[in-house]
This record gives sequence, C-alpha cells and structure tokens, in this order.
Amino acid sequence: MRAYNDIRRKIQDFEATNNSKIDFFREYTQALIRKIGTVEIIDAENKSVKIETFFANPERAIAKIREDRNLVLPVISIAIDDIEDDALRRRTDAQIEMEKGWNKKSQRAVRIVSVAPKAVKLTFVINLWAKYVEDLNQMLENIQLMFNPALDVKTKFSTTIQAFINQVSDNSSMAVSDREDRVVRKSIVVVVDTYVPNRKYLYTSTGEIESINSEIVAITELC
Repeated sequence: MRAYNDIRRKIQDFEATNNSKIDFFREYTQALIRKIGTVEIIDAENKSVKIETFFANPERAIAKIREDRNLVLPVISIAIDDIEDDALRRRTDAQIEMEKGWNKKSQRAVRIVSVAPKAVKLTFVINLWAKYVEDLNQMLENIQLMFNPALDVKTKFSTTIQAFINQVSDNSSMAVSDREDRVVRKSIVVVVDTYVPNRKYLYTSTGEIESINSEIVAITELC
C-alpha cells in the first residue's frame, strides 16, 4: 500500500506541471459515427443507398439540412447528450493500475502506471432524418440490429466497452422552413457504460514517473 501511495503522489506531482489531451469524447463520438455510418437502405429503385452520418445536435442538424443544398435526405446525426457518474462501477483514486508495454527502442518490457479510471454513463442521441417513413423505418431496423443486445464500441482506450439502446422516440414535429419539404425524425437514446481514462505514465526502474512516448507499444494488463 505504501508503494501505491508513493506512485499516486508522484503522478499527482507530475500532473501538476504537465498536461496532455485525452480526447475522450472525440474517441467515442468518432467510434459511433464509424459504426452507424455503415447503415444502408434500399431505395424505390431497389438500389442500396449509404446514409451520410455526421456529428451535430438536432438544431444544428436541421439548419444543415435547410442550408446545405448538397445534403440529400435521409441522413443520420449523432450528438452527445449527457455524462453522469456510475455509482455501481465506481472506483476510488486510491487504486493504482499497472500494465506492461514494450519499448521498441530499447527492446525491453516496461511498466505503465495510472490512477484508476472514472466509471461513467455516456449518453448519445442518434437522430434519423428522412422525407419518407419507409426510409426512416429501414434506418431504424438497421440500427436496432446493431444493438443485439449491445453494440461493441472500439476505441484506443478499450475494445470491450458496450453501448445499449435506452429509448426510441418519434420527433417528426421538427421540420425545415420550406413548407413543401416534409422531414420525419426518430431519435434513439444510446447509453455507453464506459470509463474516463486517466493519463498513463512510464514507471522507470528508479521509481520515477515519465510521459509515455511513441516508442512504447503493445500495452497489456500485467498478470
């Protein structure tokens, strides 16, 4: 326990003078966009049509539909809705995680340390936009099949995180300003049970903490 307390103190001292970006939200958003972006429907001519998928809240998405004349419905937009603490999976910052990696330059195994990640529930809203209910239903069917019962969300942080559909609702009341255009919409609330990762550091043979550089690869859990 004393050794872990010492490591935690050194991490705190190091982070007081060093800061780096983790890109937590971007990683999960891009992972969902990549997966949902594979959705295709069959049009009236029996041809497969890939659906454009992009990041935007509903207000920005409807503005984009109205302003961008090159944007053809149906489309899918994805937005971050909320992030909240997950008490059932909560861990304290007293826990230190140790992993191992490989230093390509020195050709030696190295130790990686970090404070335990924070358990959270990350909520996204997937909005399906179309002119025709048939297209909307096809998109919804495709996405429902991806969550059977959960969707694996693969990021640089983890390949075992899962997302679940929490709610599906009809929000077709929102329409573009042009009265000749009808826009129907369904919203899918997706909850991702994940962890906000803490920064990882190289734990040297002298007991010091250093930043991890590109020479450190193949990080896995220590047995």
